[in-house]
Order: sequence, then structure tokens, then C-alpha cells
Amino acid sequence: MLVKWKFRELDKFAESLNDVFEHFGVNLILTRNEFVERQDPKITNEIYVPVLNFLSSPKWGDVNRELGDAFKKYQLKTETGYSNCVTHAVSALQAYLQIIVNGKIGSGEGISSFIRQAQEKGLIPSDKFSSEIFKNIDSILMRERGKTGDAHPKQEYANEKSARLVLNLVMIFLQHCIQK
Repeated sequence: MLVKWKFRELDKFAESLNDVFEHFGVNLILTRNEFVERQDPKITNEIYVPVLNFLSSPKWGDVNRELGDAFKKYQLKTETGYSNCVTHAVSALQAYLQIIVNGKIGSGEGISSFIRQAQEKGLIPSDKFSSEIFKNIDSILMRERGKTGDAHPKQEYANEKSARLVLNLVMIFLQHCIQK
């Protein structure tokens, strides 16, 4: 409740500003953390806004830093920016998993290991459907980061479509983990 109270004025301002942006065709929305690219209203309202609102607590500062960097790099609209976006988006997911499993960032384990540990501890959904989805998302994210991200020598630069897909997959993963 304290977080909601702290952001009450910002949330009202963001709602008004986003309405003005929409009327004038500005392709951005203001969230508690960042300006992000406007997408389909359903994606924005049911995934991005709730996830970014949840992550507005100081506990998630490291996740927010990586997501913020991902959004900023995406908005550069360059090959380098898209590749940076992929790297930061995957790092945000890894930071989230590290925080829920270890209480802090810093471990060198991969995302799949953190998913397994979080499921074993009951911190994220572990039903058969979720487990299969998480496995597939992890595979897609690791393949894309390895191919186009900056964590390793890239085979090629990311493009807008692949960077947006990575951002959306990370946000969907987070949304599925935090929904009640």
C-alpha cells in the first residue's frame, strides 16, 4: 500500500500524459519507471503497466535499471541499440530471478538454473504448463542473446522485431510470475 500511495500523483499524471500522447500519436507511454514504446493497448495495460508498477518497489532496483536500459536502447532505433536492448532485457530477467532466489543479484548461474530453484522454493509457478513455457522462453531468450546480444560476440545485430519480441517475452515471463 505504501508504494501505491507514494506513486499516486505520478500515476495520475502518467494517465493524463499518456492520454495526450495517444491523441497526438506519440508512440510512448509513461510508466512508474520509464517511458516505453506504445504497443497494443491490451499488451500495455495487462502486461507492461502492471509489471512495471509491481517492480516500482526499491527491492527491484537492479531489475528496473536493466529494464530501463533495455527500453532506452530500444528507443535508439539502431542495430546497436536493438542488440543492447536484447542484452539488458535478458539481464533484467536474470536479476529478477536472482533476487527472488538469493535476495540479491550476483550469482553467475544461468536463467534455467534460477527458474528451477525458484520453482522448487515455490516462488514462481511450477505447474506443467508454466514449466514448459518457462523452458521454451529460456531457450528462445538464450538463443537470441547469443546470436544478437552483447553478452558474447554476436553473429549479427538484432533488429526492431527481435528486440521487441525479447522485451515482450521478458515482460510476459515477469507478469506470469507476479500475478496473483
